[in-house]
Amino acid sequence: MAKRVVLAIEHDWRLRRLLQANLEPFDLEVRLAVNGQHCLGLLRTGRPDLVLLDTDLPDMDVAHLLDCLRAQFTDQVPVIVLSAEPLSSSLGQNGRAIRYLRKPFATPDLLRQVLQMLDGMATGEEETASRPL
Repeated sequence: MAKRVVLAIEHDWRLRRLLQANLEPFDLEVRLAVNGQHCLGLLRTGRPDLVLLDTDLPDMDVAHLLDCLRAQFTDQVPVIVLSAEPLSSSLGQNGRAIRYLRKPFATPDLLRQVLQMLDGMATGEEETASRPL
């Protein structure tokens, strides 16, 4: 069975490494992107099973990146938005953001959210609080 792929787009290298170190023990392949352009390049390698998306990207508006994800993958790709700021109303519109995790977050909270999203997608279930990409 192939590993499930988590694409983590995070500008802070320390947090990228923390995400990788905490998710890989759960038999997840973690692909790391430093910015929006890097993310778009990694998307050419295939559809991720989950996206962790930092809202503080140095090169691209997050809403634009979410639009690119939705345009490239017509099926639903779950997204967890990571931000130190409250979720922007524009990200919550049109069902673009699925979950929101405020920084700083506890590792158990991250793991719970990630595993719930991946398990829900595997069984075809979607929580009422979740929205498609």
